Amino acid sequence: MKKILLILGLLLFTAGSALAYTMPRWGMTSIDVYLPESQYEGTVRSAFNQWAQATNGRVKFRFNSTRFFSNNAPIKINFVNEKTSYFIVGAKRFETTGYFTNMDEGFINRANLTIYTINREDKTVTNDELLRNLLPEIGYILGLEKIYGPCLEESVMCYEQYGKSSTLTSKDRRSMVEKYTRTGNEIKKNNPNTEE
Repeated sequence: MKKILLILGLLLFTAGSALAYTMPRWGMTSIDVYLPESQYEGTVRSAFNQWAQATNGRVKFRFNSTRFFSNNAPIKINFVNEKTSYFIVGAKRFETTGYFTNMDEGFINRANLTIYTINREDKTVTNDELLRNLLPEIGYILGLEKIYGPCLEESVMCYEQYGKSSTLTSKDRRSMVEKYTRTGNEIKKNNPNTEE
């Protein structure tokens, strides 16, 4: 009997982990961002604030440039005074795949953003260039996926439209509201692989 219960527990844990992994996002409402002093500081704040507004207040960012933040902030920004090989901004997020009974808990635990200050034409990156390249990368570290292939609606997350918009689209805002308001029951109801 104990073996059967153990096997059932492992199966539930695995199924829950797979479901949780389909909805990676931050669980905290106030996320610390290490933002070193730079001429681009205002642009970076503006890009993050566009996404914060898109969550209808469910996510806020606190920026700091102190050494403590550089070691402990879940989101770290690094400026590199070098020519970019491809995109001006590169993002990497680190996710946890544990099973959560409450799907309001987060699955992304930290992220790094690297910003190159020299563009592919060997010129200093402008604030407008940076903003257009930051928006999709911040969306990615907030849990949205990049969209490859044809996009039916405009979105900064669409690979075909990468770096073309300096403001979020209505699709981006809808995606963020959905990402940060759905409950575990709603996710299960909308997931065809989950049994009632």
